[in-house]
Amino acid sequence: MMLKLNILNMINFLKTVNECSGPVVLVSQDGRREDMNKQESLQERLLKNYKDNRRSLKMWIDVAEPADYLKIVCYYAGDC
Repeated sequence: MMLKLNILNMINFLKTVNECSGPVVLVSQDGRREDMNKQESLQERLLKNYKDNRRSLKMWIDVAEPADYLKIVCYYAGDC
C-alpha cells in the first residue's frame, strides 16, 4: 500500500518504521525502491535530507504488511 507523506518529525517516524515487522520501502522519484526498515545508512541519509530541508521531508513509501501500514498511518495521524 502506497503512502505519500510529509514528515515533520523524522526521529519518531524512523522509530515507527523500525518497529514494523515487514519492509517499509522508500520509492524515489526515479522509481528506485529501498527498504528503510532498520537500514541505518539509509535512515542517516534521510535524516540529513530532512535537516537540510528545514525539518520537513516529503516521501512516497510502500508498506507490504497491513499491520505495519496501520502503524505508520496511526503515527502520521497523531503527529500532524
